Amino acid sequence: MKKILFMIIMLFILAGCQKEPVNPYDVLNDYITTWEEQNFSSMYEEYLQSDSKENVPLQLFEEKHKEVYDLFEMENLKVEVLDQEVEWEEQETVTIPGKITYDTFARKIDYEVNFVMDKVLDEEENEHWYIQWEPSFIFPEYDLTDEFVIDYTEATRGEILDSKGNKLAANEEVMNLQIVPGEFNAERDLAKLAEMIDMSEEEITGLYTLSWAQPHYAMPIKNFREDERDLVLELIEIEGVTNGRSMERVYPFAEATAHLVGYIDEVTAQDLEDFDGYEQGDRLGVTGIEGLYEKELKGKKGLEVTQVKEDGTEKTIARTEPERGQDITLTIDANLQQKLYDVMKDDAGQAATIDPSTGKVLSLVSTPAYDPNTVTMGSSMSKKKRLDKLKEAGINASENRFRGTYSPGSTMKLLTSIIGLESGKLDPNHQYDIPEKQWDIGGSKVTRVYVDDKKVDLESGLNNSDNIYFAKAAIDIGIEDFEEGLAKLGIGEELPFAYPPVSDSQISNSGSFDNEVLLAHTAYGQGEVLLNIVHLASIYGGVVNDGSMMKPLLLVEETPEVWKNIVLPENAKLLQDNLRKTVTEGKSSVANVPGREIAGKTGTAEIKKEESLENGLWVSYDQKDPTLLTAMLIEDVIDRGGSRYTIELTNKFYEALSN
Repeated sequence: MKKILFMIIMLFILAGCQKEPVNPYDVLNDYITTWEEQNFSSMYEEYLQSDSKENVPLQLFEEKHKEVYDLFEMENLKVEVLDQEVEWEEQETVTIPGKITYDTFARKIDYEVNFVMDKVLDEEENEHWYIQWEPSFIFPEYDLTDEFVIDYTEATRGEILDSKGNKLAANEEVMNLQIVPGEFNAERDLAKLAEMIDMSEEEITGLYTLSWAQPHYAMPIKNFREDERDLVLELIEIEGVTNGRSMERVYPFAEATAHLVGYIDEVTAQDLEDFDGYEQGDRLGVTGIEGLYEKELKGKKGLEVTQVKEDGTEKTIARTEPERGQDITLTIDANLQQKLYDVMKDDAGQAATIDPSTGKVLSLVSTPAYDPNTVTMGSSMSKKKRLDKLKEAGINASENRFRGTYSPGSTMKLLTSIIGLESGKLDPNHQYDIPEKQWDIGGSKVTRVYVDDKKVDLESGLNNSDNIYFAKAAIDIGIEDFEEGLAKLGIGEELPFAYPPVSDSQISNSGSFDNEVLLAHTAYGQGEVLLNIVHLASIYGGVVNDGSMMKPLLLVEETPEVWKNIVLPENAKLLQDNLRKTVTEGKSSVANVPGREIAGKTGTAEIKKEESLENGLWVSYDQKDPTLLTAMLIEDVIDRGGSRYTIELTNKFYEALSN
């Protein structure tokens, strides 16, 4: 009896120690979880059966998964078991049907596979299940020897347009001048060709003798637009010189819009590191609108992926069509832009025209300028050589003046007037006794140019651009109210303008006024205040617009909105009248042009006293048609009449508009 009882107890103990057989479904589900997490090393080490590991080393296993998944930009991987009822007890091998799905850049991948699983007993006779891995688990009908060949179709770049639909950056078919080396007689024709196309003999020779050149290859030399057809027809009369055609990026307004629109150029090694989606030979926006809106303009390449088997068999497995880039339409009027550039092109300077009622920037010019077509349409010289060529011509292609900030000179006096009137600290009728040409404040001299009036109010202060009047007014306004007034004009904050970052205007180098001496000099424009030309134009535009300064706009899609209310309507009207009187009664009478009622304020900013350099400014508008305000700054005007020279250039601009 005891023996029977002992045997029963032992059976219970053995039964308790016996493990349940491992379920292949549990193993497969664990494998699927690891797979969906893309933990490839764990997939390999923990779940693959020995034959699979012998055929595929771990490194290759990982590389092939990553290679294919990266190529197709795989997302949302999901692996399903399709049959949960496959008999597996007492089986050495089971086949469980499954389904693999994931999204790619082109389409959804969706296919069925069989998961073959082998049972293995360890030394203690415990069951384990392992997966017979197949390359088709990565991609349908895939072998490890397969290759994927990708062919790209270039996307058409979006164009940059002005507000009237004129193209500022266009995709245009151009003529490609080429040389066939085996047919070209350099000794006889090279010098002639160089002179005709404005290139050196060395440059031309370097292009048609590149390492990959062949006697029968047509080697590209230079591109020409359609308006140069006659020249091209003459050039191809030279033996060995031929002509092809291609689509290129063209800038119809050339120098006039160079700094505004920018240009595209071939990607550099650094670009390839910094930006995704580019390859050697691609182009991207470098400066201006081309650079700022590169993402929108570039479009999306089309591509075709071909699966190539070891025996050479090919199959197209994915294809996408190229997507054209987005057009960017600016508030710019190309006609105004061209006319403004034409009157300024021989000087170093900058100018902006705006519509005060909407804030739309109608033109934005920096001179001297360069022709961006020399970058996109020139020879295939390196970018460095092209830029060096521009510098040899005395042009620094990177110097965009309207992005910077400058001393406003006496144009600052309108800002002081606004601050004084709005603070209630400036009575426009109050007269300061100013008997002398100089006024001493804290050991620093304030000098006025004209001494016509001994008693000076706001009107005569603006008419004669009286430095002492505005210095005294600033002292009465006080540091706190003056700083607050400048802040209300947006000075010291980021300019809300859709252009590659422009420098922010500043109150002073420290951001405040440390003493009354700096305050006094600031009030008439010779302190440390710095203004961007668009910001200056916007402030004047706020006065013209009866007190509402509009946000400066550059894109037609932007909705006009008030940026700041800077002056009460009645004070704005007073200042409008005074701006007109500076022309009819004051020192800016040269601005009187037939058919217009020009109003404005000059400014002469001393830049380096030791070198006697001055910038001349003139901000003006026509009171008969206040929809266009012009702010112009010309550098180094001291020997050309000061700000009078800037007025004369602006007059030419207005005359050009009339014509």
